[in-house]
Amino acid sequence: MSDEKKQPEATAEDIERGDDAGAAQDAPDKAAQPPAEGLGEEAAVEPDEARESGDKSRHGTGGDRSDRARRHGKTDDAPHTEHTEAELTQLAQELEASRSEARDLKDKWLRSVSEFDNYRKRTRKEWDLLQQRTKAEVVLNILSVVDDFERACSVVEDRDDDFIRGIRLIYNKLAATLEDVGVRKIEAIGAAFDPTYHMAVAQIEREGAESNAVVEVVQEGYSLGDIVVRPAKVVIAK
Repeated sequence: MSDEKKQPEATAEDIERGDDAGAAQDAPDKAAQPPAEGLGEEAAVEPDEARESGDKSRHGTGGDRSDRARRHGKTDDAPHTEHTEAELTQLAQELEASRSEARDLKDKWLRSVSEFDNYRKRTRKEWDLLQQRTKAEVVLNILSVVDDFERACSVVEDRDDDFIRGIRLIYNKLAATLEDVGVRKIEAIGAAFDPTYHMAVAQIEREGAESNAVVEVVQEGYSLGDIVVRPAKVVIAK
């Protein structure tokens, strides 16, 4: 016998376990190995071509739809354009209505201005007339005093003392004051009879006088502007 120990003989079970372990070790090695050169390129190309084909299909379909829409006059902006045209039409109508209203308001304003101007002129004229009438009433009351002075002066025409000169001075001053406020004597002698300015108290025969001519003045008449404060009492010729 040799000094080395004899190895035990392998059994059938050990052989089967060894084959399974070897197969398990070979599997990772095969998975780690890169695929064959020809197969790898084909596998890499196929997904890219599929994506490009899908993109072309999608773009092509969208492009076809856009082309068909343009040929039939239908685009994505059509609803927006119709909406804009409707808004422009509405705005044009509102603008025309505003212009019409502005014209009406301007006409009303012009009429109001004209009416107010006429009212202002009318009230101004009425106010002036009222002032004249008020003055006329005051002057009418003073005229009776003037008549008294005239009668007094006519009685003492031949006297020239200080008292008579004083009375004449007062009369002249009163007459000048009335003249300053616009009071005027109505000229009557020789004028044709005018019922606006004259009041006939008698009618006589007078040689050389025209018919209806004033030949005598019984009481002086006075006017204030366009107002006859007191008509002159006159005698007219036949």
